[in-house]
Amino acid sequence: MKKLLLIFSLLFFLNSINFAQESGNRNYNQQRRKPLTNSGVLTATSNGKDVYFVEANVVMNVKADAYAAVFGLSQEAMTAAESNEKINRLIAAFTKDLDVLGVKKNDVFVDFITQNKVYDYTTSGNVTTEKFSGFETKKNIAVRYSDREVLEKIIAAATKNSIFDLIKVDYVVSDMKTINARLYEEAVKVVKQKEAAYANSFGIKMSPTNLANEKYDAFYPGELYAGYQAYESGNTYGDYEKRVIQQRKTKTFYYEPLDASDFDSVINQIGIEPMVQFTLYMRMQYELKK
Repeated sequence: MKKLLLIFSLLFFLNSINFAQESGNRNYNQQRRKPLTNSGVLTATSNGKDVYFVEANVVMNVKADAYAAVFGLSQEAMTAAESNEKINRLIAAFTKDLDVLGVKKNDVFVDFITQNKVYDYTTSGNVTTEKFSGFETKKNIAVRYSDREVLEKIIAAATKNSIFDLIKVDYVVSDMKTINARLYEEAVKVVKQKEAAYANSFGIKMSPTNLANEKYDAFYPGELYAGYQAYESGNTYGDYEKRVIQQRKTKTFYYEPLDASDFDSVINQIGIEPMVQFTLYMRMQYELKK
């Protein structure tokens, strides 16, 4: 007899972007990125001389100016023309319903993805033969909107027209120049505060020599979703030949923004609403004053 299944409690987190409570199906294959954060290594040797560093790591939470939902759809038919015609009918009906919702024509874009042959298998006796079965056309349709509440109505219109795959929802932030300037201002402030604190606390007097590192980054809500499954399973005992039929366990996702504790300063504290998180890592190089 062999223990086939152990008693276990499972609560695991899977890495998963673009997007708030409207994260999209691409989360199933999403890899979570990490921001560049303070290394804690503040000394080094360069050209035989000791050099010193002061680091700053800041994050700014920003609400989106607009959103873009991307839906995927595909249709099969015996000929390429027929499959393309079928998918175009779906898109036409969908865009007509979008117009009723107030979504303008220039806020809808259709992206042709691929058109390829499809093969299937037939079985006769103990012979299985692969054979050509038609064509498949795939297209994406992007819908831009500014009011988050409209998304539910857009999804309802898509479902009505047999469009079920919401790939992602992109968050659009326009004023990057102002955001980067604010991050830079805050990072410089942090560096100067740390420099003064080291001098006051430890008597370390330093002269700046150059900016060693300056890394801007942006993390959109869809990149910040993690997946998990939570369940408990029993155990079973039996022979090696025993078949164990398991139930399907539901997997879901949740929004997990960047950890504020990883940063020296947080601009615009994040609440319950997902936001775009912009970061800046700055590293200033110094030498000791003689």
